[in-house]
Amino acid sequence: MKGRSLLGLIMSLTILCTCSLAVFANSDRYPTDAELKKLRLDFEKQIDSFQKTSRKDTSEINQLRAFRSAWSKVDPGVVPFLGAYRALEEGKFIYPSNTKGRVCIIDTYLMGRGGSTAESNGILFTVGSVSNGTIRTTNNHVFIQKGDYLGDTYVQKDEARLYGYNLIGSLKPPSVTHIPGFNINYLPDWVKQEIIQKFKEAGCTASLPNRR
Repeated sequence: MKGRSLLGLIMSLTILCTCSLAVFANSDRYPTDAELKKLRLDFEKQIDSFQKTSRKDTSEINQLRAFRSAWSKVDPGVVPFLGAYRALEEGKFIYPSNTKGRVCIIDTYLMGRGGSTAESNGILFTVGSVSNGTIRTTNNHVFIQKGDYLGDTYVQKDEARLYGYNLIGSLKPPSVTHIPGFNINYLPDWVKQEIIQKFKEAGCTASLPNRR
């Protein structure tokens, strides 16, 4: 029995790592409209599961609501997506930018450690464009959204897939003392600097809007 339990644990961890890394990687292409329609149905089922287990910090959610309210006056299309999201071992942090209709995304994967790239250290920076109620990212993912839940859709080996996230709170900008989703002590300094630089170069922000 112990052997079976250990084998089951190893298989579960393998599946978790495989799914997490798949979401972290580039998608082969954007999902088609037909694929997205099917994935939206799968997303609805995931939401039912999330609603039974999700726990939220009221103060964090209130901060995010105020932030979204301010941004709704200058860039309403991006507003439903803004915020910090969590899945199993993954975090997704979606920020507005100084370009209307564009968002900045920081993905984190807690089991990623070491290596010569930011991704191999468990963090990825991308940007996306909001259109028709979805986000299309530069690495071929499409985000869908409903209420407090985010669906990350992508295609690998010609199979359209979905990974769900639950909204957990407000946003803070990346800095040398704070990288979203991470214990800052676990990241090499060069990774922190790379993410901070990309964040600034893309015009990303965690501040209230100054556009009129």
